[in-house]
Amino acid sequence: MARPEKSPAIAAPAQKPLKRSGLSVAVYPLSLGGSNAERLEIEAMWVSPYHATSQGLSLTASPYQADVILLYGSLSEKLAPLVYRLLGSLPPDVKLIAIGSETLSTSPFRLAYGVVGPLLEPVTPPTEGDEVVQSAHVIAKNIGLPLPPGLHLAGYIAGSPPDPQAILDGILQIVMLL
Repeated sequence: MARPEKSPAIAAPAQKPLKRSGLSVAVYPLSLGGSNAERLEIEAMWVSPYHATSQGLSLTASPYQADVILLYGSLSEKLAPLVYRLLGSLPPDVKLIAIGSETLSTSPFRLAYGVVGPLLEPVTPPTEGDEVVQSAHVIAKNIGLPLPPGLHLAGYIAGSPPDPQAILDGILQIVMLL
């Protein structure tokens, strides 16, 4: 009698478009505060069975060396000015990806005393004759923090928190699209 074929214990990883093309993408995870549930899922991306390194992604220790910055968590009051200054000093070709619903909605911490609000798309600066204060430099409680001029979110990976495979697939799709 013929033996039945054994199915593999671990499913084959997703396609490797970056590795096949010889590209590598440096990733820097940037915590905005909050529960850090997304951080655990991001860390799980680098171990078995996901192996983000084999997909062409690598972690970097500096946001200035990164091609992609993963933003996660609810923006806290103490981190808001530092995050704004850091994002404002980055080159415009850096791709920003929001991970998890907490980043864009600050839920469930929306009304907490230490939460500023969600990240917002940049506001157009006023012209010379306008009397309006440029809101990109104003951090208002429970309103949010606009991204610095010249930067925008390249993508959003939904979930609370999203699982590691969804984060990995989302990063690969966003990098390949841009």
